[in-house]
Amino acid sequence: MKPYLSLRRPWLVAHRGGAGLAPENTLAAFEKAKRLGADAFELDVHLTADGAAVVFHDEDTGRLTGEPGTIAARTLREVKALDAGFRFTLDAGRTFPFRGLGLAPPTLHELFALYPDTRMNIEAKSSDPRLARALARVVREAGAEDLVCLGSEDDAQGERLRALLPECCHFLPKQAATCHVMAARSPPSEGCPGGYEVADLPHRLEGVGVIVDGTTVEYFHRLGLSVFVWTVDAEADMRELLLVGVDGIMSDRPDLLARVLGRDGS
Repeated sequence: MKPYLSLRRPWLVAHRGGAGLAPENTLAAFEKAKRLGADAFELDVHLTADGAAVVFHDEDTGRLTGEPGTIAARTLREVKALDAGFRFTLDAGRTFPFRGLGLAPPTLHELFALYPDTRMNIEAKSSDPRLARALARVVREAGAEDLVCLGSEDDAQGERLRALLPECCHFLPKQAATCHVMAARSPPSEGCPGGYEVADLPHRLEGVGVIVDGTTVEYFHRLGLSVFVWTVDAEADMRELLLVGVDGIMSDRPDLLARVLGRDGS
C-alpha cells in the first residue's frame, strides 16, 4: 500500500476544498475544510504562461473571477491579480461575501507550504507535458511524495505522471476507469490498464445512472484499488455510499459529511 492510503477509512475529502462553503480551490476553502477535519483536499492544477502550477479548476477564468481568459495565457503575476472570490454566493446572488478580499488563486507550492501534513488528491487539468513536469517538480520540492494522489482525466497525462513520480499514489484516468467500471458489470477485466492505486469515480452520470454501488466497490477492492466518490453533497447519498464500503467521499459540503461520519462533535 502506498503511504498516501495509510489513513483509516472512510475519508472525508473536501472537493475543491469544499466548494459549497467557500470559493472553490482557494485558501479560504482549504482552511475551512481543515478546521472541519478533512482527511484530504481534492484540487485541480493548471499551468501559467510562465510555468507556475496554480490551483484552479476551469480552463476559462470567467465563471469564478468575472474575468474571461485562461490560466495558461496569464503569467503568475496576472493570475494573482484575479479575484477568485468574485462570484461566490451563499444566497443566490444577493451577496458576495468573499468579493474584493484579495482572494487570488493559490499556487500548489503555497498549498504545500501551508498544509505540509495534509493529503491532497491532485488532478492535472490539461494534457500538456509541461504541466506534468511542473507538478512533479513542486511535489518533489515539497517532499510531498507520500501525501499526494495524482492523475488526470487524460490517459496519456495520467501515464506521464506515473512515470515521473512512480513512488506516489495515482488514480485511474478517464478511459482506464471507464474500462474497469464496465468490467465490474461484465467481467473479466483483462485489457483494462493496471498499475494504479485509486479509482476516483462519479457517484452518478447523467443518462447512465448510479456508477458506484456495491458491485463496483467489490470489484475494485478485489483488484486492490481504493474507491473515492465525487461529488456527493446529499446526506442520503453519503450514507448509501458508506454502507457499500467506499473508502472516501469527495464533497462540496465537508460540514455535512463530517456530521454523517460522526466527526462534528454532536
